[in-house]
Amino acid sequence: MKGIDGLVLTFVLNALWQVPAAVAVGLAGDRLLRRSPARLRHALWLAVLAVAVGLPVASAWPVHPAAASAAAPTAAPLAVQTGEAAGWRGAFPAEEKRFPAGAAALIAGLWGLSLLAHGLTLGRAGLRAHRLVRGAHPLEIPPPLSPAVDRCRTAFGLQDLEILGSPDLAGPVTAGAWRPRVLLPSRFFDSASPDETVSALGHELAHVRRRDCAVNLLCETLLLPVAFHPAVRLVRRRLTESREMACDEAVVDGLVRPRAYARSLLSLAASGAGLPRPSTTLGVLDAHTLEVRMKSILDHRPRVGLLAARVLLGTALLLLGGIALAASGVTVRAVAADARGDLRPFVGTWSADWAPDPKDAGKKVRALDLEIHPDGRIVQTWYKYLKGGGAPQKEVLLVTDYAIEGRALKYKVRVEKFALPDKPAGTAELRESLELQGGDGAVWRFLSNSYVDALKKRGEPVPPPPPPTPMKRQP
Repeated sequence: MKGIDGLVLTFVLNALWQVPAAVAVGLAGDRLLRRSPARLRHALWLAVLAVAVGLPVASAWPVHPAAASAAAPTAAPLAVQTGEAAGWRGAFPAEEKRFPAGAAALIAGLWGLSLLAHGLTLGRAGLRAHRLVRGAHPLEIPPPLSPAVDRCRTAFGLQDLEILGSPDLAGPVTAGAWRPRVLLPSRFFDSASPDETVSALGHELAHVRRRDCAVNLLCETLLLPVAFHPAVRLVRRRLTESREMACDEAVVDGLVRPRAYARSLLSLAASGAGLPRPSTTLGVLDAHTLEVRMKSILDHRPRVGLLAARVLLGTALLLLGGIALAASGVTVRAVAADARGDLRPFVGTWSADWAPDPKDAGKKVRALDLEIHPDGRIVQTWYKYLKGGGAPQKEVLLVTDYAIEGRALKYKVRVEKFALPDKPAGTAELRESLELQGGDGAVWRFLSNSYVDALKKRGEPVPPPPPPTPMKRQP
């Protein structure tokens, strides 16, 4: 189907099952990597996000130029055609599910509202983060805590990073996709211990080194088209958990012991006032992941080695790629159905024979074929026989529009170079019909010809119209 509505309907219908399929593989891979470094699990969920967004987009993308030319008028009601796309696994018969005429417009409108609402939410959060950075002030570091701050900066190679204070913050955050800054509450150093300073500042510096703010903004932007799907909330949660755990691991691996880090997180969380944090900032006290992170920090069970963890990640990514490849071959595509009524009784190839010599009515040859496809494409083929014999000449015409009235399918055909004997060629629009007679029988009727009608108006002689012709549906 042509048009924005058809593309959106195809995108939404595929997203409904492709997003959960990608998330299911992500959950299986996350389980496989449960004893691996969190940064590898974060990489896995980034890949899940790419597949969850990419598959529906690829499904809505035009598959082949012929598909567009085969589409029926855009004002037609919709059907959903399911089946394998032409390509690596071949094609299977498609199944159609019909929709009311306004279904595509309604779904496109709802999807547009979802896109707008989530986009505005993301935009407002970005503006709040921007105002937070603009309202921040340089923060003086007390001499007793200066060694702890220097140790964090040296560990992450960020000696020149600016640390700012803000009176609007309840806890440490990192803000800024292109120029990340660490923001602390204005009076943070008044009561913070060295362990709390290293824990909070080290976590935020880990975000800066990993460029998590930029990655997070990119992820949120990519998720906007599928934000309506409930499974996207799980993707966001797992991305947040694995990202925060990766920063936790970066701190406990070289700056502070796990128990001291856990105590510092509890202390900082208890002192936080619970002010809302913009979604485009990243903070050590993320309330949605703190409990899970605490359990992970205090878990002393042996971890998988880095080499084995990378092998497990590769296995999970291969599984995800295989599912993505399989899902890309089985899509749901919105196609145009009949303009009015049900086209299915007319589907098939209808043929009419005639006798070139009226004296020999028993010797008939093919005169006309009418191919009617389920997706609304109708092709008409006329056969012209030369006096000397031989193979007939074929004139293939594509139906430009059609409508169903009761048991009759009325359609239009455009002929660019239509001509009568001793008349100049011109463009003609032919109106014809196929009327069902029961079983596999029908009657073809000529209705009008714009070229002939113009000659009539000028008073020029024209041949009589073709008579009604019986047609049979081929088995």
